[in-house]
Amino acid sequence: MLLSHLVFSVFLSYTFVSSKHTITRPETIDPNELKREVRAHRETSAAVAFFAYRSGNLGISSRYGRTYRTIIYDRVDLNIGNAYNRHNDIVTAPSTGVYLFHVSTGVCFKSWAIIQLIQNGRIRDISMPDSSMNGGHFRNQATTSTPLYLVKGDSVYVRIGHAHAGQCIESNRDIRTSFSGVKIH
Repeated sequence: MLLSHLVFSVFLSYTFVSSKHTITRPETIDPNELKREVRAHRETSAAVAFFAYRSGNLGISSRYGRTYRTIIYDRVDLNIGNAYNRHNDIVTAPSTGVYLFHVSTGVCFKSWAIIQLIQNGRIRDISMPDSSMNGGHFRNQATTSTPLYLVKGDSVYVRIGHAHAGQCIESNRDIRTSFSGVKIH
């Protein structure tokens, strides 16, 4: 039944109990207030889940890049609730609640990078995939899982931090660099 078709008065029973008398009287609820409550409930309980990844490597050598640049995830496999914006790679919280974010970043041989999860301009988590050790003959991948309390409109994204070296952040058939999240409460 559509809310617009509700009868204009909904009756709830309120009971007042005193030492000698019990009085029950119906209370009329404003239908517009009921609509606002239903809308607010739908907004706070709406599902949010996304999964995005890079379809190829991202150059990080001095000729490619600067520090503090947002990592572009060009493939979006899941975006329930449309919180993830594929045009700017920023998640905007559609409702207040607890969200869980997962960042997985691989680096090519002889490469490393500081990877930061940013909420409203503030660093919330950091990882450092580093394949420069042991002669740099191995790839490396770092992951983080970070629960964050977000208020509606808060923004979250992933960036390369203050330092990096080597050739690339790797994402291919062997290693996938990805960013995902889900609203959990």
